[in-house]
Amino acid sequence: MATRVRFAIPEREIENTGVTFRREVNDVRRGALTVRQNYLEWKPADAKFFYGVTWDAFAKFAEGHGKHTRPRATAVRAKKRLVARP
Repeated sequence: MATRVRFAIPEREIENTGVTFRREVNDVRRGALTVRQNYLEWKPADAKFFYGVTWDAFAKFAEGHGKHTRPRATAVRAKKRLVARP
């Protein structure tokens, strides 16, 4: 199962329109997540309506049901020094 999540935005503050991430599995659209200033919206691909949740409610859900893990290393890696051995 190949899951794709696509987005295309420049860095900016989220305003009225929000930022939408579309999810596809095996080239079939599954839904879209829109991130807004005050809440999140999930709209399944075959639905007429969306499910909305506030940031506070999402944080409580994630802390209660999510997996507690350490943050991953970022894509930018520190440069290693090359030191000549005597």
